[in-house]
Amino acid sequence: MESVEKECGALGGLFQAIVNDMKSSYPVWEDFSAKATKLHSQLRTTILAAVAFLDAFQKVADMATNSRGATRDIGSALTRMCMRHRSIETKLRHFTNVLVEGLVTPLQDRIEEWKKTANQLDKDHAKEYKRSRQEIKRKSLDTVKLQKKARKELLGRGNLRPQLDSAMQDVSDLYLLMEETEKQAVRRALLEERGRYCTFINLLQPVVNVEIAMLGEITHLQAIVDDLTVLTEDPHKLPPASEQVIRDLKGSDYSWSYQTPPSSPSSTNSRKSSMCSLLQMPSAGAHRLSSVSSHDSGFVSQDANTHSKPPSPMPSDITSQKSTSSASSEASETCQSVSECNSPTADWAKLSPCEASLASTLQRRRESVEKMREMETPPSPQGYSGMQPGDLHRVRSGPGTITAK
Repeated sequence: MESVEKECGALGGLFQAIVNDMKSSYPVWEDFSAKATKLHSQLRTTILAAVAFLDAFQKVADMATNSRGATRDIGSALTRMCMRHRSIETKLRHFTNVLVEGLVTPLQDRIEEWKKTANQLDKDHAKEYKRSRQEIKRKSLDTVKLQKKARKELLGRGNLRPQLDSAMQDVSDLYLLMEETEKQAVRRALLEERGRYCTFINLLQPVVNVEIAMLGEITHLQAIVDDLTVLTEDPHKLPPASEQVIRDLKGSDYSWSYQTPPSSPSSTNSRKSSMCSLLQMPSAGAHRLSSVSSHDSGFVSQDANTHSKPPSPMPSDITSQKSTSSASSEASETCQSVSECNSPTADWAKLSPCEASLASTLQRRRESVEKMREMETPPSPQGYSGMQPGDLHRVRSGPGTITAK
């Protein structure tokens, strides 16, 4: 019996150690729950950053896809990579939701249940152990009394031996019952401890399954990275699709056109040269020059003189030719004034106020000269178009001027 009693004491100590371990594990479970909640919060922030990153990544992929043909293959691969990353982002979002809904919240509820269960196991074991010990103690006292009586009756030749043997057997049975009770208590404690971890695994398994599904996208990413490595191996070589774009352009409707950049402000001199040429041109009644060119502006035009040549000038035309030379000299001086008024830093696309004023003055002077010519010059009997602008000056000068010359 002593050995059985020691074994029961050892089983009781093991049970108490298991229960104490379960009670001391609560801070660890609570810390895990708090850290999982913090991870959930950080993952939500990461998801927001990942969404913004993938939006920017998609713009880069679209820019490469919508190119004129040089990077469409790269853009297609980048689009596939972006789609895979969006799939990872979706699974990460699912992982985040499962982490808090399938693990953290149920675990917090289970921790409260585990506390109650462990306390109840400890109370039940203590109560059962105390009851068994009291029962064994009571039976043992009865056995001791019977042993004393048996000694006395043995001297008096009494018959208490069967009763004593029965009492001792009852005590032995109580020890065996207590031992079995302690074993059952230890089993319940072990099952409770193991059940906690099994519950934890059941809560964790869906989270890990979602994580595995998320990490399974890495194989697809690896294939896309391999494709991009092949496509970008030689940056100085165009793919066949780009060469096809160049060949297809020959039969297209030429919807693209090259827009040349605007000329530099130095072309102001060209405009001034053209303006001076226009101011030096004769009136509408006179024939055009055989060649008009403006090399500053890069525009050269030659017009054949389709009019008949004017007749030989009369003696009075000598004065008109001199007047024409004087008018040409005046026009040249005016053009020079225009060039001097125009600042090199002025707007080359517009007339400066100085240029506009001089052009207006020249126009009015030319109109007055033509008006006086029409009033004073008799019409030419031949009606040819070769009249020079100096003819009006010839009429004003008169014969006296010719004599003086």
